[in-house]
Amino acid sequence: MEALAVIVLVLIIIVLICYKKPDPVKVEALRIQRQLEVEALRKEELLKKIGPISPAYICPHCKEKGHVHTIHVKRKKGVSGAKVTGALLTCGVSVLATGLSRKEGLTQAYCENCNSTWDF
Repeated sequence: MEALAVIVLVLIIIVLICYKKPDPVKVEALRIQRQLEVEALRKEELLKKIGPISPAYICPHCKEKGHVHTIHVKRKKGVSGAKVTGALLTCGVSVLATGLSRKEGLTQAYCENCNSTWDF
């Protein structure tokens, strides 16, 4: 039993000798690097959501050029007459596959200067 206590004590002493405090400069550098990585990921996600900058567009709200992002989107718009006709002819079965609303391709614009969004 005494030998076991001595071995445990020696192991504790070895661990305490080998333990080094983290260098504060390295810790700060790692924190800054993580922060930059998070910002880069957020910016990448934002670009997927609002699209790249289109330098030719001028914001109709703040009249600034070079701050407008554009992306192509599809929006539901009204009820398609052809789909209603198809639904009547197929007794409603086609509605399950296609739905009644029609989708229209639009361009969504976002101004990073005044944070406004519009479609055209």
